[in-house]
Amino acid sequence: MRPLLPSLLLLAAAGPAVAADAIGRDALGSRTVRLAYEARVTPPPGTERVELWLPLPREENQAVRELKLSGSARVTVLRLPESADRVAWLHAEKPGEPVVLDVTALVTRQELRAPVSASRARVADIDLAAYAAELASSPSIQINDEVRAIARRETAGKPTVVAQAHALYDWVFDHMQYDKSVPGWGLGDIPYCLKVGKGNCTDFHTLFIALARASGIPARWDIGFPVAYGDGKGDGGEQTVSGYHCWAEFYAPGAGWVPVDISEARKHPELKDYFFGNLSGNRVLFTRGRDVTVDGSGKPLNYLIYPVARADGKELSGVEWKFTYRDVPDAELTRNTARGEIAPLLAGPAATLRRTP
Repeated sequence: MRPLLPSLLLLAAAGPAVAADAIGRDALGSRTVRLAYEARVTPPPGTERVELWLPLPREENQAVRELKLSGSARVTVLRLPESADRVAWLHAEKPGEPVVLDVTALVTRQELRAPVSASRARVADIDLAAYAAELASSPSIQINDEVRAIARRETAGKPTVVAQAHALYDWVFDHMQYDKSVPGWGLGDIPYCLKVGKGNCTDFHTLFIALARASGIPARWDIGFPVAYGDGKGDGGEQTVSGYHCWAEFYAPGAGWVPVDISEARKHPELKDYFFGNLSGNRVLFTRGRDVTVDGSGKPLNYLIYPVARADGKELSGVEWKFTYRDVPDAELTRNTARGEIAPLLAGPAATLRRTP
């Protein structure tokens, strides 16, 4: 999949690895952005029906204050039953021109600071039935014998969930390099991660999740789009994002879901301690599902962040997409809220649909 406009690319998880300047504390706080996500697909000649899906931002740890959808046909909001992720969907009959789906939203993302010191829980205190999905092996998150052996070795003598998770965080940090020079990166392929020790955020966090689950610690995946580090004031100019960013969370009784962002810690070692239990606000969360389908059929997706398209039931490649944002300063947000121009998003019944008609 390729962006519509390759200029002004923001370096992200899917972009090239580069040496980064140190990030200051004032660049980690909450952010409000107005984003636009566009997908465009040109159907083959003679196509009778095109379907296009585009993921929508979730509402945990961020406020989706506005959400507007438009496209070449009527747009419906669907909620995926496996993950509770939301997607926008449209279908166009006998399209004679490119099919387009546009999403715009105003999102305020909070900086997260989990109360990790409040948890003294042990793995035995975790309700296994309640977190069965976050403890399971899956096609995308493979828990093999080598993963189990590493998890046992690294967590030995660590009495609490938090201490064990921290040991696994440290091990992944030491084992992995943010480097996409070896083919096979970006899939979260566990044997690749263990053998090569290189990759992007998908590889870092899939490996961490597998190790945590092998230790009996529930862990889950988050993926979205990054925005540039900064104080959120900016100049109001439009920025283009070239690729996704992902991170992970583990569950510790007494602390709740605790975020970790090991790939960002690897790129910014001065933030290694920060990114265990804390999460900067320069991101927008979109989905959590792995091995999901957009309509209950077709090949499951490793993760869902980019558009999905089908022509007469067959998957289409070459879907063009573009993700842009601009910072909304607090003063502008306050003015618009006072005027009644910004209201909280109210989810309607369409958001509960299980699958496409």
